[in-house]
Amino acid sequence: MSSPNFRRLSWGVAGYTLLVILWGYFLRISESGDGCGTDWPLCHGAVIPGTPTFSTLVEFSHRLTSGVVLLLVLVLAVAAFRSFPRGHALRFGAVAALVLTVTESLFGAILVVYGWVAGDISTGRILIRPVHVTNTFLLMAALVLTAWWASRGVSRLPRPTPGAREGAGAIRPLVLPVLGVLALAWTGAWTGLAVTAFPVETLREGMGQYIEPEHLLIYLRMSHPVLAVLVIGLLVRLALGTRRIAALHGDPALARVAVATGALASVQLLAGPLTIVLGNPVWMRLVHLLLADLLWVALVVLISARFEVARRGAAPASPGGGLEDAKGVRPPTAPAVARAGGDPARA
Repeated sequence: MSSPNFRRLSWGVAGYTLLVILWGYFLRISESGDGCGTDWPLCHGAVIPGTPTFSTLVEFSHRLTSGVVLLLVLVLAVAAFRSFPRGHALRFGAVAALVLTVTESLFGAILVVYGWVAGDISTGRILIRPVHVTNTFLLMAALVLTAWWASRGVSRLPRPTPGAREGAGAIRPLVLPVLGVLALAWTGAWTGLAVTAFPVETLREGMGQYIEPEHLLIYLRMSHPVLAVLVIGLLVRLALGTRRIAALHGDPALARVAVATGALASVQLLAGPLTIVLGNPVWMRLVHLLLADLLWVALVVLISARFEVARRGAAPASPGGGLEDAKGVRPPTAPAVARAGGDPARA
């Protein structure tokens, strides 16, 4: 398969998978996870359920579309191995996506078999939610990064610059934003369970639940908005810093990703409170979850793009007009080299 064809395939698989993930969100919000009972992979003991209810249609269609995802990712992995040599980044991305797709299916099976679906708020479901969400996020990251690398012609895995404390290749500025977004996704998953299990009709009634919380999920839900403000602040700060790095290295793609990350973070900060004010309607909850997915995707692409810039080496010029290397260190001037006994012409 040629590189342009692989690029189109990888973006298509990533886009389709995101739609299936969104349908999974609707399945959870509509409490349709028990639509096939506790049978898996069969539905009510049959390959094709007879006289299905709404919940059965939602659950069964999610299983079918998820099966298509598995087939598409398998095709993507085979294409990567046939088109690119050993050690190629696209091979790694496609294999990672395939493994994560399989584990995603296993999580779905576990939820169904153990009855951790619909209105269930058992300890098992509360504990498995963050693990499941993390797997989903890693799957999205693997698929989108594979498509991104195919579009950018990346052959080697982007890595941080060893020992770098700042600049494009530094890993330290990225740790808190990544962990923060994951933690936000975990608390968001618990918040979703709380909204479903303990519905309210008015904002005042919802605020009243915090006075004397009747369940652990209420306590967990309280942490989500507080954490959101902190994490959004970290993401905006990271986006601004990345824009400066993009300007320094003259990389418009990195600049666009930085702008997208900052914009999505800002919109998400508004979408959360708006969801609450509107009374948690299904459509707004789906928008909120979609924004969360897009924000995560933008973040992982931003990280990859930063490492790619660092690998390419020195920037042409700093905003102040001076030359700097990938770590933001100004090289020695000719007189300084001469004083050190070097040859200015070769410096």
